[in-house]
Amino acid sequence: MGLDRFAPPHSLGSSHSDTRMIREAYYHDSHYTPLVNTAFDYWTDLETRSGRRLLQTTGALTIGQPESFGFSSSLQSIVENGSEFEGLASEELHNRYPVFTPDPQTFAIYEHRAGVLSPEHCIETLLEEAEAAGANLRFNEPMINWRAFRGGIEIQTENATYQTRRLAVATGAWTTGLFPDLPISLEVERTVQHWFEPATVDATPHFAPNVCPPWVWEYGPKSTWYGFPKTTRGIKVGMHVQQGRLTQIECLDRNVAPHEESTMRQVLARFMPSASGPTIESSVCMYTKTPDEDFILDRHPDCSEIVIFAGGSGHAFKFALVLGELVSDLLTDQDPAHNIQHFRLTRF
Repeated sequence: MGLDRFAPPHSLGSSHSDTRMIREAYYHDSHYTPLVNTAFDYWTDLETRSGRRLLQTTGALTIGQPESFGFSSSLQSIVENGSEFEGLASEELHNRYPVFTPDPQTFAIYEHRAGVLSPEHCIETLLEEAEAAGANLRFNEPMINWRAFRGGIEIQTENATYQTRRLAVATGAWTTGLFPDLPISLEVERTVQHWFEPATVDATPHFAPNVCPPWVWEYGPKSTWYGFPKTTRGIKVGMHVQQGRLTQIECLDRNVAPHEESTMRQVLARFMPSASGPTIESSVCMYTKTPDEDFILDRHPDCSEIVIFAGGSGHAFKFALVLGELVSDLLTDQDPAHNIQHFRLTRF
């Protein structure tokens, strides 16, 4: 049985907004590299089974200064992984992708295998596969409480009470409210994405997916922005670190203020002025963050029948299929297919 407090795919959590990047140049520690390699294979297999295009290979850029944490650690991860990539100095970056206006000291990593996932289509496809395999999916049924009893877990929702031998929990920003005794403080950070038209008609062809790859750009300490080539919805851009603010899920402000758009436009004016055309729309998302921004994937410390995934920290979606497999391994008492020691609760 699968329970969701909403009806997925939806825009009320952290897995919406058209596009997600999948790449190997990863600024988190190297334990993610085997996961992302497997994720590429799993997404390709899902495409083959479903007959749907879920992953578009575009390449991707990681941009920054050589001494910056994001750039240097990303370069290290892709070199250690033996992946195909190119290094681009500032002038080369601008010449190849004229929409970028980098500072002279900027460098970029272009990786060939990277691409863009469509989260809503991915979720739809996975739900259909689950249902075809016999899953009982129940939507718009929030979990209110749970308790352990001898032989299993009792789950109370707004509609009913269920009993089960094992429980997997992936409740994102709602995790702390459902499990207040976990030995970890999860922060909910409000983030905003914007979709703009190109500033001029002449600039539009330069934002096509086969011309302009997605990018992550660290331009200062704790100042990272990202973006995607133009889709039917527009050019998507957002701040990965700087613009978010901490909140509580019960009082999340889903309205985008004018200053949030103007802050984004200031970044575009410096690094990509041709993307700062008319506003199409803006949207609010959430990062559910651990203190080290690495995932939590472990059994509940007081109830081993419960497996918890939490703390996606703004970079989990690309791993969804691998994470699902790892959760399944723990639920069925199998040795995990990958080393998950780094994601255990005991690290805190």
